[in-house]
Formats: sequence, structure tokens, C-alpha cells
Amino acid sequence: MAQTETEVQDAAAAQLQPEAVIAGFPGPAVLFGTDGHVRSSNAGADVLLQALAANRLPGLAAAIDAALKAGHPRQDRVDLPGPRGGTALQVTLLPLQDGLLLLGRDATLERNLIQALMQSRQLFKDLVTCSTDFAWETKADGRLGFVSPRGALGFTARELEGRPAAELLAGDSPETPRPSVLPFDAAEPLDDCEVFLRRKDGSTGCFEVSCLPVRDAAGQWQGVRGVARDVTDARARIDALRRAHKQLNTLANTDGLTGLLNRRAFLDELDKRLQRHRRNRLRGTLIYFDLDNFKKVNDLRGHQAGDDVLKGVAEVVRRTLRVVDLASRIGGDEFLVWLEETGRESAESIAHRLHEAARDLDRDFGAEGFPLGFSIGIVFSRLDGEEGAEGLIARADEAMYTAKKGGKGRSFIAPLPDDGATA
Repeated sequence: MAQTETEVQDAAAAQLQPEAVIAGFPGPAVLFGTDGHVRSSNAGADVLLQALAANRLPGLAAAIDAALKAGHPRQDRVDLPGPRGGTALQVTLLPLQDGLLLLGRDATLERNLIQALMQSRQLFKDLVTCSTDFAWETKADGRLGFVSPRGALGFTARELEGRPAAELLAGDSPETPRPSVLPFDAAEPLDDCEVFLRRKDGSTGCFEVSCLPVRDAAGQWQGVRGVARDVTDARARIDALRRAHKQLNTLANTDGLTGLLNRRAFLDELDKRLQRHRRNRLRGTLIYFDLDNFKKVNDLRGHQAGDDVLKGVAEVVRRTLRVVDLASRIGGDEFLVWLEETGRESAESIAHRLHEAARDLDRDFGAEGFPLGFSIGIVFSRLDGEEGAEGLIARADEAMYTAKKGGKGRSFIAPLPDDGATA
């Protein structure tokens, strides 16, 4: 029975245990850290790692670097040195939250077959007769002169022969992008070029194409000869794995109830912001607030009402902040907000909006005699950058309790740090 997309994603997520994958993987397997250094590998990866260390695989090194930076799965093919042309590897790069997993599959037989196909047209035709891949040849006018006897894309070979090859291309769109060089009129060899083709039933398939231009004795271009492999299902699995990875990353960084950043993710991002502010002598604002009388909501109206209040606070925060700002529920009814490159005026405006929103929450969820409200503490970062995220949060926490001591539903704005600057 075919797996649903959700089942594929769940399976992919469950299998993202790098150490277990490396130990049991039949081919080369390597786990890289976010800095590109090897954290662990199996014995099958020794030759690959030696070649990387000797700078003999610059293309793969660049692909690893790109995958780490972009955070998207990639596939590449590399040739390892050795007798009889060495070993060809089909490499899959899977970015993880804290590194990159490289998995290699021996593709030597496939490479040798393609090379043999390109060396002899007759051998090419003989072999593709029994091949499940789509083999083809275009003439100088762009029409298909030869197609695998089995046919392709739901068409018979006879239906395809003589037809303009360009008609098989799917429309250019974000879902089915066309390569910069189309394989059917390539003037240079192409290897593992991804192209989307239309099937007879109107559906679209993803194919990996390898091809060579055909030239006469005078070097005149006569067309292109190549093979295409249907990788639609494999690509769907990669897409499912990418979605599962995105979901895992989201779960690891967000609060499950409100969808805001969790404490760890907020601290990590705040530290990065503070480092940038230190380099550029910028100032930001941290707001620490909690809900007054929140416990009474849980006690008198139930925990579901309490959850609804917290979700309502998160929605208020999302509506109030800019895209560049940060927000986190750090636990219970406590929240943190970082305002990028702001001073006292912006902080006062945000605090005012929060107090207004608290009145709406009190109307919907408050208990008589115990009004819902916010106690808000506001502090400003230091221009000299001599304070990390934890220190800034500690000052904001102190400011929040100063506000609470003055009476519930209040704000307290701490003086600017003593660094000779103004907000």
C-alpha cells in the first residue's frame, strides 16, 4: 500500500538520527558540523574524505558549503580516484539543525553505461532497447530522430519520433523551472541536468538527463544524444524530507502553545542581534512582561481558558511587532519582546498597546475582582556591547518586578545604561 505524504514525512523525521544512519549505511556516510568539519563517518567514507582533504573534489566541497548555508538538501555526483576510472558516487547532502549529513551511493555502473552509450550509436541503441530509462536523439532541426523502443512519457516510440523535442518540456514555473541550457539543443555535454517533461496524460514528471552533442567530421553540430531517468518519485521523497526537516526545525524553535519562539531560540537569536549591535553601535529594547492575576483564570475558569488567554497574548504581540522584531513565551505567563534598533519612544508605544490589549483580554477572560493586566519591564541594550542576552534579560526581569511592586497593570522603563548615549 502506498504511503501518504504525512506517513513519508513522519518516517523521514523518525529516521533523522545521524549516528544510527552512519553506522548502518552501506555506502560512504559523513556527518559534518555547521563549521564544515567532520564530526563522524563510517569506514566507507575514508577515500572520499581523503580526496576532500587533498582538495581533489572542489565541486563537492562547494556543494557542502552551499548546502550548509542554504539549509536545503542537494544532490551531486563525484568521481573518486582509483583504478579503471575510479568510483562514481551519487551524493545526497541533507542539512540538519546542527550540521550536514552526507550519504553516498555507488553510481559507477551507471556512469560507465552512459559513457559506453555515448561511444557507439549502435551500442547505445542496443542497450537502451532493454533499458527502463528514456533514451533519445534529436536531429539538427530539433525533432526526435530516435527514441527508446519502449517509448517514454506514456507515448510509443513511433508517436515521439519526428516530433519537436521542445514540445515535451513542461511550462516554466517555480514548481517546474527550466534549466538555463535545454538538453535537447545542448552544444556541450550535460550531466544529471534536471528537467520537467509533460507526459501523454498531461501530468508532469521530473527527469535527470545526461547528454552529448552529436557532430559530423567537420565539427558541425548535428543534434544531441542522451538518456533521461525518471526521478519524480525520488524528488517527491526529497521534498517530503525537506518538509519534515522544516517541521522539526519549527518544533525545536517554537513554543507549542503560542507559536512564538521558545526561550532557547530567542536567546540564540538575541545574542546574534547584540553582536551586530555591538559592531555597529546600535541600541535595541527588551521588554519583559507577565500576566497579572493569570492564576485566577486557571483556578476559576479552567486551564483551557488559560491557554486561550496565552494564545490571545501571542496574537496581540504578533499584530503589534514589526517583522524584524522578536517575541518569545519563555514559560508560564512570561513573555519577552525584542525591538530592533529602537529607543524610549517606541518602547512606550508598544507598552501602551499591550495595556490596551490587556483590557480586551480582561473583558473576555478576567475573573471578577481579579482583572487581567500586564506588568511590563523595559530596558535598553548597551552601545558598548559588554552585555550578553542573559544579562539583558536579567535586567528586564528586574524592571518587570519593579513595575509589579508599584501596582499591577503598570510599566517600568529602566534608565539608559551608563554609556554616555541617549535613546
